[in-house]
Order: sequence, then structure tokens, then C-alpha cells
Amino acid sequence: MRWMRLCWQLASLVHPAGAARALERTWFSPPRGNGPDAAARDVLAQARTDWALVTGQGASRRVRVYRWGGAGPTVLLAHGWGGHAGQWHALVGPLLAAGLRVVAFDALSHGESDAGARGPRQSSVVEMSRALLATAWHAGPIHAAIAHSLGGAALALAVREGLHLEAAVMIGPPADMRRAAAALAWQLGIAPAVLDRMQRNSEDWLGMPWSAFNVPALGHARRVPATLVIHDRQDKEVDWENGAAIAGAWPGASLMTTEGLGHRRVLHDAAVIARAVAFVRGQYEPARSARAPGAVAAEAHA
Repeated sequence: MRWMRLCWQLASLVHPAGAARALERTWFSPPRGNGPDAAARDVLAQARTDWALVTGQGASRRVRVYRWGGAGPTVLLAHGWGGHAGQWHALVGPLLAAGLRVVAFDALSHGESDAGARGPRQSSVVEMSRALLATAWHAGPIHAAIAHSLGGAALALAVREGLHLEAAVMIGPPADMRRAAAALAWQLGIAPAVLDRMQRNSEDWLGMPWSAFNVPALGHARRVPATLVIHDRQDKEVDWENGAAIAGAWPGASLMTTEGLGHRRVLHDAAVIARAVAFVRGQYEPARSARAPGAVAAEAHA
């Protein structure tokens, strides 16, 4: 780490433009994690698979879509940075048992989906959000979404773009990409001017300013769904304060704090799964029961 920090410090001083380009490549490169384990492969093998399309920038790119269940309101699952749809294997069964239909996807440059616009080893939260929107359009209507890590920020962008949901669950979400990038730059000893240059350069192809990636602020951009934020106090990848900030800023949102589960084991915890399933199911039941019998009859004749 000391050697890496020294290299970044020297690059910032000697060649700031090159250091900014290197930081841009690093920031927008999803980590190369392990593929689906046996449990994930078993659940994915039970899914019906097809493709959604993300269009733009002169090409159409395929997003791998997985579906389980044939009836009931649909819950969309959005994985995080460097993740894949198989990471939701512990949640699919309980959602189906609750009478819900489940849809998951691999974001571009993740899992079985096509490479993103900048190649197979590059992506962004904007691209993840577009893949989420393409999946929602392809498999909709969507009743609720459950997102992990950067998938939570992608979900917030999708809501701002008009995705209508009754319920949203964010697990370990980051609150502000600008602050996260600044924290990485400080850790690596990168000069603030280099970070600023990187962010200005990337805004050209992202199509929006970095200020747009503030998730608490996105809660006031338009109508937001009923939201549950789940965050572990010992999360070492995305601090608990991120989830608390989102829950405090989004109208009517609630926060569930866990202890000792970290950033990934939280996805497999029985209490977390039960709370998430109950939350999305509960947002469906009031909407259904609130309709008058006459309205139900009218829908049946429509």
C-alpha cells in the first residue's frame, strides 16, 4: 500500500493528466470477483432466461435477465458493483414463497451480459441504472425493487428517470459517489486537482455531472416509493453512515441496522431476508385491499 501510494503521489506531481486518466480507468473498472457458487448456480438454473436491450451510443447491448415465478407482483433485484444476479440466491425462494414474481439481471460488463460502451472491463452507475431500466421495461410492470450496494444508487437514478415502484429496499447503499471518490483519492495520496480533472473528463461520457450521484438528494427529485434501507454497522466497504443519510433524507424511509454482517453476508441473513420480503409484500397488500369491490369488478370486465 505504501508503494502504491508513493506511485500515485509521484504521478500526480509529474504527470497529472496521465494520473487522472489512470484514476478514471481504476474507478470505472468493476472488481473481478468470483463467479456464481454452487448455490447461486442452482438458483440461476431454475430461472427462465432472456435478454433486455440497452440502446444508445450507436449500439444495442444485451442484458441477461432471469425470471422466477409466473404470477403475483414483480420484484426486481439489482446487484452491486462487480456482482451478478446469482448473489440473490438466498432471497429468491422466500420471495416466491410470499407469492411474488422475481426478476434479476446482470448489469453490462457484469455476469453474462454484454460489455458496456467502454469495453468489457469498464462500466458506471449510469450504465447500471440503464440496464435496470431496460430490465424493468422488458419484464414490467415492477411492483418493488431490492438493490445491493451500488445497485442502490443505480436504483435511485432509475427512480429519478421515472421508474414507478410501490416499494424499494436498499441494502448497504452508497450515498454520494463524489465523496466516495474523494475518500479513495485521499487513501491513495492523489492530489485533489487530479481527482477534479478525472471527474470533469468522465462527465463528458457519463452525460451528467457527478453532483447527480448524490442519493439522499435524489429522494427529493420526484415521487419516491416507500423505502427500507438496511445497513450493517460493521460494513467496511460502504460505511453505515451512508445508509443512515439516505434513510434520513428520503421521505418516509426507514432504516434497519444490523450488526456483524458486513457488506455481503447481509444478503444471506435470515432476519434481513424476512424483513425485506415482509416490507415489499406489505406494500402490495394495502394497495390491493384498499381498492373498492366495484373497482375490482370493473377491472375484471375491462
